[in-house]
Amino acid sequence: MQIKFDEKMLVAQDLSAIGNLSLAVAIPILQVQKIPLAILPTSLLSTQSEGFGTPAVSDCYSFVKATFAHWQTQNVNITAALVGYIDNLATGKALYQYLNQAKLELVVIDPVFADEGKFYPNLDERHLALQKKLLQVADFATPNLTEAKFLTGQMQSTPDLTQLAREVERLLRSGGKAVITGVELDGQKGCIWLEEGQLKTCFFPKVEGHFYGSGDVFAALLASFLRQGVSFEQAIKQATSLTQQALIQTTDQNVERSYGIYLGELLPKLAKGISHED
Repeated sequence: MQIKFDEKMLVAQDLSAIGNLSLAVAIPILQVQKIPLAILPTSLLSTQSEGFGTPAVSDCYSFVKATFAHWQTQNVNITAALVGYIDNLATGKALYQYLNQAKLELVVIDPVFADEGKFYPNLDERHLALQKKLLQVADFATPNLTEAKFLTGQMQSTPDLTQLAREVERLLRSGGKAVITGVELDGQKGCIWLEEGQLKTCFFPKVEGHFYGSGDVFAALLASFLRQGVSFEQAIKQATSLTQQALIQTTDQNVERSYGIYLGELLPKLAKGISHED
């Protein structure tokens, strides 16, 4: 699928000065595959929000509003979007209003607000409500298991995975599809999703430990493949495989986990092109 240079993909996430995650991984993953971008930081942080104490944070709400207004006057051609971490509720509302009006060809929402059974620092039920609102304009969503359970009100249960995936998809706009990440079964970890109502899975041997930014890498890979016209199933399989490879390489390089994901071997591989076949 040939993407014209003026067909920009909006990437709206936070930017951490320290920590290889969010915009710091999304930008190179998308750009190395020659996907033109419109980059919109939702907030600026001195470090990522976990592992470094309390970071300095700069709110980008005024910048986001002014940027949308400026882009409109310049007829910037945005045809797709990837939306990730949003800490400011007003910024999230502005993004929802834009996406609801823009009618883009592709909208991927990564509802980043919780993991390992709890909200991220400084996020709460209001951010959960915001993500539910954003999912109404999503074609695809990539919640992790904790986020999927929060979104469907099943935090205190061990849900049936097919039903969980079905309930998440009901939150998306008509025809929207969800892939739930971070699911563990029998020593393996990966994703679940539905195809024609049937549960599908993609698992690899679990890489031990917690990896900050793994969900951001997966969402960026998935969005990049979908933007290039790859089928949902093949996009998931490739994104899961490549994310797992990045986690192994992060471990092999002895990268301190709070510094995020090592992309040194992933980016050259993407630059050479990926075959999206079984």
